[in-house]
Amino acid sequence: MFENSVRDIGREPGTFLLLLYTDAGQAATFVRWLSEGGSNEVVTCPLSRPISSLIEEVQPDLILLEPPSNKEQLLEACDRVRQATERPLVVLSSLAEELAVTQALSAGADEYLVLPIREHELVARIGALARRMSRAGAVAAPAEFGGMTLSADEQSAEFCGRTFLLSPIEFRLLACLVSAQGKVVTHDYLMSHVWGAEYVNSRHYLHLYIRYLREKLETDRANPRLILSEWGIGYRFQPVLETEPS
Repeated sequence: MFENSVRDIGREPGTFLLLLYTDAGQAATFVRWLSEGGSNEVVTCPLSRPISSLIEEVQPDLILLEPPSNKEQLLEACDRVRQATERPLVVLSSLAEELAVTQALSAGADEYLVLPIREHELVARIGALARRMSRAGAVAAPAEFGGMTLSADEQSAEFCGRTFLLSPIEFRLLACLVSAQGKVVTHDYLMSHVWGAEYVNSRHYLHLYIRYLREKLETDRANPRLILSEWGIGYRFQPVLETEPS
């Protein structure tokens, strides 16, 4: 079903990468870069082929997407991946304008890297994201507060009798908030613990995923009662048990 499977890919032990590509030459370059000095596996597949069954079959830890350079096609590709899986998605695109980046993140990408990119930066960023994903299940205790219970195995949250399935980043972000037991968690702390220290100044990621969590958990996301903004400081999880999310 897929084009090739190459051993010894990447720098994060145990990481299984799926590369969905448009440009075969570019894909070959990425494979060569990621394969040096590692002990993992990568599967590559043209984006023109059906991907839903492939993702289900190979169960990658991380998906790399090298899409067409057209914004509409880029967003369509992100949507195709997100319809198939909640696994971490990294876009590798030559489109650098802010609107394209923002819309791709809104369409489900967890990371957006602008091409051209240097080899060491690509390897380092993929490695950093893989490390964060591998720690997704390591939720700081306690994983329960005010009726909210987190399940690392299921990547889900239970609240008011309902179960909410979360993406890896949504799960880690909510875990940081729940583990604080109603205290304010600063922007910088959330950025460094969910995305990594190198992303401290990229707060648009944080604001975007707070919005995602509110869309899933809040009864009225325009007037949040669970995930509260402490302006200029950070966010706080303060459950209101008499309110059931819709």
